[in-house]
Amino acid sequence: MFSCHDFAPEGKIWQCTYRSIAAEASGGLVCLIVKRFIHSPWLVALAVLALAVLPVLAALASHREQVRQAESLLFERSTDLVAAQLRLIMSRQMSWQNGLRMRLSNRTDVPEKILDEVFAPDSRMMLPEACRALGYGSLEEDRVMLRWQRARMGGEIAVTGEDLLGIEETAALLHIAMARPAQTASFQSGSIYLIAMTVAKSSPHNPRGWLVTSLDLGAMCEDPQLRIVTTDHTLTARPFDGKLRHGERVEEIGEGEVRWQVALGKGSGFDALFPHLSEYAIALTGGGCALLLALLAGFATRSAGLRSALVSEQDLVQMKDHLLHSVSHEFRTPLSVILSSTELLEVYSDRLSPERRAEALVQIRDSTKRMDDMVGQVLLLSRIEARRMPVVSKPLDLSAFTRELVRETETATHSRCPIQLTAPETLDATLDSGLLRTVLGNLLSNAVKFSPEGKAVDFTVERDVSLRFTIRDHGCGIASGDISQVGEPFFRASSAGEIPGTGLGLAIARKCAELLGGKLLIESDSTGTISTLII
Repeated sequence: MFSCHDFAPEGKIWQCTYRSIAAEASGGLVCLIVKRFIHSPWLVALAVLALAVLPVLAALASHREQVRQAESLLFERSTDLVAAQLRLIMSRQMSWQNGLRMRLSNRTDVPEKILDEVFAPDSRMMLPEACRALGYGSLEEDRVMLRWQRARMGGEIAVTGEDLLGIEETAALLHIAMARPAQTASFQSGSIYLIAMTVAKSSPHNPRGWLVTSLDLGAMCEDPQLRIVTTDHTLTARPFDGKLRHGERVEEIGEGEVRWQVALGKGSGFDALFPHLSEYAIALTGGGCALLLALLAGFATRSAGLRSALVSEQDLVQMKDHLLHSVSHEFRTPLSVILSSTELLEVYSDRLSPERRAEALVQIRDSTKRMDDMVGQVLLLSRIEARRMPVVSKPLDLSAFTRELVRETETATHSRCPIQLTAPETLDATLDSGLLRTVLGNLLSNAVKFSPEGKAVDFTVERDVSLRFTIRDHGCGIASGDISQVGEPFFRASSAGEIPGTGLGLAIARKCAELLGGKLLIESDSTGTISTLII
């Protein structure tokens, strides 16, 4: 990473440092939480359980809404049926009363005598179930006297011979009937419903008297034809008294001037008649399924973790086998050279010329150095793989560092290829110089090794948003099919041919670049290879 001095003016450095540390800390915390979450089966199970509970809650909400709509529809249809039955009962009552009035109007006999004949014991004529009392009153001067009455127990309209206009309820009813003799007058007082019909002589405007009926609306609501829904408390029906109870609806019964209101509501047996699935059962079933799904997710995550660990272990074993095989193979050549040179000096030392003895010693030295370099690279790669490679960032003058690195590389390669460095005069950054030297040293050594002798290697250092080190050679390049495998330990491209090497340089460079927080890009064609380190 860069030093804050590169970006912040004096006096603002602490802000840059604070933000950088906060960003790195928060990013590291998020990564840690994500890793722990992914690798913890119990956290995965809890997350799946939380997600699985949502459909259960949605199912409960949907069930409640469907139950509410179903109950509303059932209640509406049931009350429509009860209201229709009450209208039928009321229609029969009015038909019976109209028939009686027509009989009284068509005969010239005294109405009281006609009524006695109609309701004689042998005629089997009885008052309807909901009719409390039936009376007949005739007009005498300014009074309407009650001349005949038939009533059930406790259902008298008035005392026979009494003036109906002197009673408040009947007076109001008769005044309406007198004002509109052609129509039926009605009056509701609680559960009692009074009906008055004009009995005419020749026309409605020439009345003989009035037929007055007292209906018990409460008894009508308990009619035997309604007991299928009222007796078992499926629905409740009562004359509407102006106060609506919870869940009730009001229906009008009758037609024309003869109308009254009934309040219909749910009874205690409504839920028994229309049962629905218990919410407890839905919650228990859905919760059980969610818990089972969460456990399966936890077990699957645990299994996936074990499988991943097994695969990693197998990969590690394969990598170790491959490493052992590759190291053994790479060590065999220099060991053979050392062994043969040693045997040559030991057996034929007195016969060899000084030049030949010196050549054997050089071969032993070069082979030993090659083995030492190889062991160093293997150990370095092993430390990086085992995450035992510390990163120690310190302020660094990159311009001076790269110039020194170029001189070291040219010396090590005996100036086989000149290295042309392009870098700013001064360039400061805070980096681990050891890791940077390993990356750039391997890239420069490779560029010199695979370039034709005397052909220049271009080395460019620049900085914009990030640091960029670019090394370009003019060698044979890397085949396109090998680019994806470049950087794997002991892999050597087919274009390497007889050029010596272990295949560890780029693998170490790539991993060190990652430790620096950067990335290594390799591009190649037939004109050469471009290696770019971006930090």
